[in-house]
Amino acid sequence: MRSVYRILIVDDEPFIVNGLADLCQNAEHLGLEVHKAYSSSEALAWLKRAKMDIVLSDIKMPGLNGLALYKEISRQWPRCKVIFLTGYDDFTYVQEAIRLGSVDYVLKAEGNDAVLKAIEKTVELLDREVEEGGLIAKAREHMRRALPFLQQQYVLELMQRTPESISQPELEQRFSELEMKLAADKPCLLLLCRLDTRNREDGPSTQSLMSYAVQNIIGELLSPMTTGLAVEYGRSKMIWVLQYNEHGEVQEEGSRWPEPKQEQEPERVQRFVHGMLEQIQDVCRSLLRVKTSFAIAGEWVGFARLGEKFEGLKRLLDSGLGIGQESLLSETGPRSHSEGTGNFLGRSRVFLKRMELLRGCLDNGDREEFLHLLREVTDASSFPPEISHLLKMEVYYGLVSVLMPSLVDMEALSHAVEGEGNVDYIRLTHLEEHDSWAEASAYFERLAEIIFNRKEQGKQEQQHEVIDKVKRYIEDNLAGDLSLTQIGEAVGHNPSYLSRLYKQVTGEGLSDSINAARLAKAKQLLKETTDKIHVIAAAVGFSSPPYFYRFFKKTTHLTPQEYRELQNL
Repeated sequence: MRSVYRILIVDDEPFIVNGLADLCQNAEHLGLEVHKAYSSSEALAWLKRAKMDIVLSDIKMPGLNGLALYKEISRQWPRCKVIFLTGYDDFTYVQEAIRLGSVDYVLKAEGNDAVLKAIEKTVELLDREVEEGGLIAKAREHMRRALPFLQQQYVLELMQRTPESISQPELEQRFSELEMKLAADKPCLLLLCRLDTRNREDGPSTQSLMSYAVQNIIGELLSPMTTGLAVEYGRSKMIWVLQYNEHGEVQEEGSRWPEPKQEQEPERVQRFVHGMLEQIQDVCRSLLRVKTSFAIAGEWVGFARLGEKFEGLKRLLDSGLGIGQESLLSETGPRSHSEGTGNFLGRSRVFLKRMELLRGCLDNGDREEFLHLLREVTDASSFPPEISHLLKMEVYYGLVSVLMPSLVDMEALSHAVEGEGNVDYIRLTHLEEHDSWAEASAYFERLAEIIFNRKEQGKQEQQHEVIDKVKRYIEDNLAGDLSLTQIGEAVGHNPSYLSRLYKQVTGEGLSDSINAARLAKAKQLLKETTDKIHVIAAAVGFSSPPYFYRFFKKTTHLTPQEYRELQNL
């Protein structure tokens, strides 16, 4: 469903403006938001106030004529379409207008049907520009260009998650959406690279270019047997996620290795990658004058285990021999899932990353994802026994740091959820206050529910406050401008957002509510007063009595006079 288009009608003759406004409002199939300006200066004020999609204007007006107005429209709202109303003696103006572009014109003598057709044609043009114009096409192109970045971000996300939270169906779906060259169901070999030499005088752009050049060299030299994705992390560091090519395929089209398939086992590719690292260092040193260090995994792992493998390689590259320049380090082989202190550090870093994700869910009000992550990080069945106590302490006090700011804010604002009582901070900040880990986990889940309940309550209170303001404004201004733009300005919210919010909260469109309020007031005035119909029409916001007549009869199946007579029987 497309957005509502705004049309501004400009003429120095009020009866023309009001008549054309009625014409547009009656054309319900166009769904236009209609605004009126009785001079070029008033039109300029509207253009500064709100984005217009269509301007229907007299070409000759006192002061700023239509052509000068068009130039100002083009400057402020380049996509706005202009329709000029002209007389037979305005042909010179028309020629100039057509030369400027994005303009249509209608002869005043042709009447309302011609005006309506011109507006319909312009609405169709606006629709086409969005669909073909390339706004959607451009969005798709931008998405395509962003795919490498999105692929890298997803791999980084996988490295922050626990193995239990990553499912094969999810991997396959996201890999398809992101058009990943890597296969979701194949094992990976992780390779870390660090640029050891950097000129301190080089700016960020130079460093980025150098990193990009190193990526290209690595990708090219490893391409005969691998497909890879490079992801930068930290300063001058990158992760390579590698997979072996099937049947000895190289990435260059049409080229194949003669060896039989069994020679392309992961072990052989792993030896190939390890053997090429020295050459990569030589090429980077000679061509780029950059020294590089590498740490390569000792086993192939699935995407669910990328995080723990990454943490292990980081420790390898950031300590001991890895601190030196041009290091070439390798894990000795498959590593156990229970490695004492090293395993604790790896798990601890993964949990710290999960805490950041939990904070994000809390800030964004994402209850379902928060509880899902909370149950994952508190699942003690995944903790290696020899470090289980350390991990429980890490998780417990990490969760305290996540929840504490929200709990303090709630108490400071006296917004405890009804029936929940005050938070026991002694119990919250001491793991030993709980009889078991299961009890502590359930305690955090209850606290999270309290916080989300309060957030939801606060959101609903604010939403209803906005809706009440809108309803009061409508009741107080039935005779005035009740356009989305005007109401949005009055209550301090974007008109499009306000329209969606009103529909979401009340289940009724804002325009329907306005019409209902106008109809109710009109019925009241018809019943309780002897005011003339045109006076009542003006009192409920209709500048044209015929338009009020049509509106009233369409909604009640009675004319205003017939309704009055029935009420007075």
